[in-house]
Amino acid sequence: MGGARPGQDVMTVSAAQRGEHGVMDDRRKVIIVVDLLVGFCRRGALASPRLDSVTPRVAAYLERERVAGAELVFLVDTHAPDDPEFAMFPPHCVEGSGEDEVVPELRDLAARGHVVRKRHFSGFHDTRLDEVLRALRPDVVEVVGVCTDICVLHTVAGLRDRGYAVVVRRDMVETYDAPGHDAEEQGRFALAHMRDILGAHVT
Repeated sequence: MGGARPGQDVMTVSAAQRGEHGVMDDRRKVIIVVDLLVGFCRRGALASPRLDSVTPRVAAYLERERVAGAELVFLVDTHAPDDPEFAMFPPHCVEGSGEDEVVPELRDLAARGHVVRKRHFSGFHDTRLDEVLRALRPDVVEVVGVCTDICVLHTVAGLRDRGYAVVVRRDMVETYDAPGHDAEEQGRFALAHMRDILGAHVT
């Protein structure tokens, strides 16, 4: 059976093309790394140790998968100082502030991959992500990073809308704790929504 292209059902792919131990085989794989940035992980109004906690696992995984042939795409939240999003969230990841940079542990990997700057929750909205993926023609797209219930969720929705087979690595996504935003609850909801409604494979 060939790999999934846009329009092929993700469940067919995840069931039929996984190895004996659940390890992906030799399909063309793209890994999208969502917003593992200084402004979410190290310093700034929205920086959180909880978000940063996935960085070591993601770094090790990306190193291994890049050697195995995976293409890496880094989504980088980047805002103007007067971005309308700041009516909902404190100013963060303003262009040129340093917050809009990939965390140091992943910068070498980002330099070898594809960096796509974005201004909205979805990695597709007003970006070149569509163009990058069309050029790479992946059989499967894996998604890691932050925040599970915001930019990860909206980017997965965009991928599924375009028919890509999607895998979300539950141990490599995370969200934040704040009043009215329980990380465990929001994370569970988002993972269930991506699995049960969007049709992503959550592993």
